[in-house]
Amino acid sequence: MSETKRVDPTVAGLLLIGFITLVFGIIGVQIFTGADHTVMFDAAMKLLLPLSLIMFAFAYMAAKCGNGFATALFTFIAVAFYATIYLATNAGTDDNSLLFYILGFFFVVFAMIASLIGAPKLLVILLVFVALIYIFFGLFFDGGDSPYAGAIGLFGILAFFIATYMAIGLATERLPVV
Repeated sequence: MSETKRVDPTVAGLLLIGFITLVFGIIGVQIFTGADHTVMFDAAMKLLLPLSLIMFAFAYMAAKCGNGFATALFTFIAVAFYATIYLATNAGTDDNSLLFYILGFFFVVFAMIASLIGAPKLLVILLVFVALIYIFFGLFFDGGDSPYAGAIGLFGILAFFIATYMAIGLATERLPVV
């Protein structure tokens, strides 16, 4: 009888988080610089639904591996991706800024939990940056000001670098992930 080893989806989940935050960052930079961002924004909204389903699959895989924190975090991220589609596409019809703030608040809660359970400090920083992205999304959709889009761009790109670095560090075990 062969023994099967479950694959921990943490590296893939981090890469997916990095990809999405990079897309958010590019959209924020485009809005901030006055470039036409609608094509990138529409593409990002179309990508978020399948990517949220993939994140749900990663959450399921994390549950099978017995990683409770990754299961909860990946499930919440999948819900946040899906909620972002709804909130951003209905921004003109409803005031959804409060819901963006709530999503940001829950990313802060996950950052605090990560800190309490002794997760790598880079993960805590990553979660705080993602929280700031959502908070600035709320401010942007509330007021529509470009400086908030610039902050989305900045924190999105920083979160991309941290998530990608952590994924590479975990996959190769050659980079310190502290």
